[in-house]
Amino acid sequence: MLKPPIAHFNPLAQVNIHPLFDSHQCVVIDDFLLNPEEIVAYASQSRAAFRYDHDNYFPGLEMNMGRHFALQFEQFFMLKLRRYFGVRRNLGSACRLSMTTLQCDQLQPLQRLCHRDAETLPADMGIGASVVYLFDQPELGGTCFFRPLQALDTIRGFLQQAANEDNAKLDEQLRQAPSYCFQSNPWFELRHTIAAKWNRAIFYEGTVFHAAHITDARLLSDQVLQSRLCLNAFFRFKKQAMQT
Repeated sequence: MLKPPIAHFNPLAQVNIHPLFDSHQCVVIDDFLLNPEEIVAYASQSRAAFRYDHDNYFPGLEMNMGRHFALQFEQFFMLKLRRYFGVRRNLGSACRLSMTTLQCDQLQPLQRLCHRDAETLPADMGIGASVVYLFDQPELGGTCFFRPLQALDTIRGFLQQAANEDNAKLDEQLRQAPSYCFQSNPWFELRHTIAAKWNRAIFYEGTVFHAAHITDARLLSDQVLQSRLCLNAFFRFKKQAMQT
C-alpha cells in the first residue's frame, strides 16, 4: 500500500474567522496546502483502499490517513489555531480522506440530519474538527452549521428515535423529502454556511451541529477526480482553565 504524502502547509495562507452563533466560530483558511494536487493523486492511486464504514454513518467512502499524517495536522492545529479554541494541550488526533457518494434515496435517517463529532464530553475537554475541500466544483457543497431549536435532551431523544425508525417517519417529522441536511427544519435552524473552494480548510468545534451543504446529490461520484473529496481531521484536547 502506498504511503500518504507529507502535508505541506502554506505559511502565507490567510486565517479568517467566521462567527457562527452564540460564542461559536469557524476558522477558514484558503490556499491551505502547498501540495493539494499530491494528496488528490494519492487518493486516486489508493482508490481501492476506500471503504464504507457502517459504524459512523458517514454517507460515502473513507480511507484512514494513518498516525503520521494525523500528527502533521495536530501540530498545525496546536501551533496556529489553539488560541481560537481555548486549547491547553492536545489529547490525540485522527485524519481520513472521504468521498460523499450516497444518493438521497440511499440515505439512512441519521444521514439526513446534522450531527456532532462528540455527543458529550467532560467540561474540561473539547474536540476540534476540520475539513479540507480537495475538489474544484463548489456546487458539490461546503459545510453548514445549525443551532438546535429544542432543548438538548429533547434533541438527543429525537436523534435516538430517528436511528431506530424508517425514512417515512422522518419525512413526516421533518416535513421534507429525503435529502442531505442543507436547510432548517422543526428541530434545527440553519445559521451559517461556508462555501466549498479548492484547497480551502475550515476548523470548528466538533460539538456544534453541522452537515455537508449538499443541495444536489446527483453531482456526487465515487470516482476520485470527479468526487466531493475531502480531508477530515479531528482533535481531542484539554481546555484551558476558565479564568475567574
